[in-house]
Amino acid sequence: MIEDDNDPNSFCLDPWQDYVEEFGFKTALTWYNIEQGVRSAETLRSELCETLSGLMSNDYDVVVFGSLARGEWTTASDVDWTLLLDGQASSDHRLIHHQIRSRLAKFQFRGKNLVDPGSEGVFGNMAFSHDIIHHIGGQSDTNSNTTQRILLLLEAASISETCHPESGPFDRVVREILVRYLRDDTICLRPPTDQSRIPRFLLNDIVRFWRTMCVDFAYKEWEQAGQKWALRNLKLRVSRKLLFVSGLLTVFSCYQNPRLVNLGEPDAIVAEMQQHLLQFVRSSPINILVWTLGRLGMTDDCIALLNCYDAFLHKLNDATTREQLASLEPTQVYQNSVYQECHEICDEFQRILNRVFFQNESPLREFITKYGVF
Repeated sequence: MIEDDNDPNSFCLDPWQDYVEEFGFKTALTWYNIEQGVRSAETLRSELCETLSGLMSNDYDVVVFGSLARGEWTTASDVDWTLLLDGQASSDHRLIHHQIRSRLAKFQFRGKNLVDPGSEGVFGNMAFSHDIIHHIGGQSDTNSNTTQRILLLLEAASISETCHPESGPFDRVVREILVRYLRDDTICLRPPTDQSRIPRFLLNDIVRFWRTMCVDFAYKEWEQAGQKWALRNLKLRVSRKLLFVSGLLTVFSCYQNPRLVNLGEPDAIVAEMQQHLLQFVRSSPINILVWTLGRLGMTDDCIALLNCYDAFLHKLNDATTREQLASLEPTQVYQNSVYQECHEICDEFQRILNRVFFQNESPLREFITKYGVF
């Protein structure tokens, strides 16, 4: 059962609350690598805000993704960033983009240069709000466009808002993305038949994104001739999977939520649901997970998942382990003890998720059975 089911406030996530730390106080447990990842990411984002000062405005912002945005920074993390444009087109934007690249190339964090974004071209470029908001589905919704849009909701952080909390381009774009998903979802806007107002348009795009990541994993194996296969496989099975899980749990927060049922006209429905979903957008995947499992009373599974994730981050933060994983050929992984240890973490992570979503009697199982596949 959901704790405090009759209290509407029990459905409200506080995006600024560190639920991992709070859960640690309640259980007298600590997860060192998770906590260090959060602190390191916060420090780096603050330093980047100073470094990129003067290169952000009310029309454009530097947005970061990946471990830096999620608060899971490790020593070898790369900085996935984009220049998000939400204003009148200008040739100056390319100059701003070059200056950002130049400053990041010279920047050091704790004595080390930053690792550049991947070679796929999704990051390290400019992104335009019009395409992200208006091209959802159809031929114009490219792989890159879909990735940037969903990641803006699931694991993005504004560098300018790190130092200046007032709303800017990032906040505007995220709000409009949510409006698109809600306003164009006819089923979501009609009176619910099961006390649940589910944003299916958003849910389907989150599921599509997860499957796209899985397909792209196989594509990169072919394109890159198996380079870094082991590292990418482990990330897909843990950190990327947690990203997907947090998206599912974000939508699950609308399931049998009394605050979202009797909202009146469509405009009022969109406004209230947008505000509700924004709290999850502003949080992090790991905090969404801990908050949800706390409401469901799944304390033991929450501890087990945090133990797994902490062990996973520990492996990624060890330079020797990471280098060894990055150098393994796909044909070598199952004879390598380091990979086998990491593989067991992935297997355990999946076993616990299976319990949480499919085996434990809970509203989450009801939700995932009804909406998660068909």
